[in-house]
Amino acid sequence: MRALDVGCGTGNLASQLLDMMSLNMVGADISLPMLKIARGKSLEVVCTDAANNRLPFRDNYFDTITATYVIHQISNLKLLFSECHRIIRDGTLVLLTSSHEQIENEHPVFKRFFPGAIDIDKAQFPDIPVICDLLATVGFRDIKHKPVLGDSIVIDEEYLRKVKGKYVSTYRLLPESEFEHGINELEIYIKNLSQPESATWRGTLIHAQKRA
Repeated sequence: MRALDVGCGTGNLASQLLDMMSLNMVGADISLPMLKIARGKSLEVVCTDAANNRLPFRDNYFDTITATYVIHQISNLKLLFSECHRIIRDGTLVLLTSSHEQIENEHPVFKRFFPGAIDIDKAQFPDIPVICDLLATVGFRDIKHKPVLGDSIVIDEEYLRKVKGKYVSTYRLLPESEFEHGINELEIYIKNLSQPESATWRGTLIHAQKRA
């Protein structure tokens, strides 16, 4: 089975899939430093700008394509979906993203400490009906979506360090004054906890089929 991970980054998802099943896995990303790390995980990698260009693969080449928290970074989503449809045989496209409802109500930190991040993410992330309509427009069928639970996030000093480093790109888009205020409030909150608090990350899985 041939599989492509679009926006593979450092290859975390692709390498886990390789560990779970027998795949001919290719990772595609625009970042050469990230691809260098992914190659070190025994992945075949390709550097490409999936946001603006055709994907450098022949028609009907892959059996499945994955994209995890990538599509909100794609300026021309219709082009990407059309390209995915072109290079998949009879097979499956699997996307992981967040719905607007999840952004508003279920992010463990944004709503409490960085409320401005909600509107920023809603502007970046296309909502689920928009994604499903685009997939249908380019020819995908049997389009389904469902909420999924991810890893538990521990709100502790280590998490605070990651937030200070703006490990999520949304933090870089906040006004610096709001970011600093949120950091101060989060720091006070963590210091006053009798024990670390955990919150469960939630996302939405979208599954679409190409059939001959």
